[in-house]
Amino acid sequence: MAATFRASEHQHIRYNPLQDEWVLVSAHRMKRPWQGQVEPQLLKTVPRHDPLNPLCPGATRANGE
Repeated sequence: MAATFRASEHQHIRYNPLQDEWVLVSAHRMKRPWQGQVEPQLLKTVPRHDPLNPLCPGATRANGE
């Protein structure tokens, strides 16, 4: 009985005709459990309006308007 090849479980190479090169594809890596570091989200307080930024709504332009 011949075993079937599943591309999603084994690394293999594919030809990229646009760049005329062979590319190594490791689709099975997505099945590995995550063991990396988890970074906490940093919440920054951003002011609603910056009077020094001429692009903010309501700011005074360089010509005084």
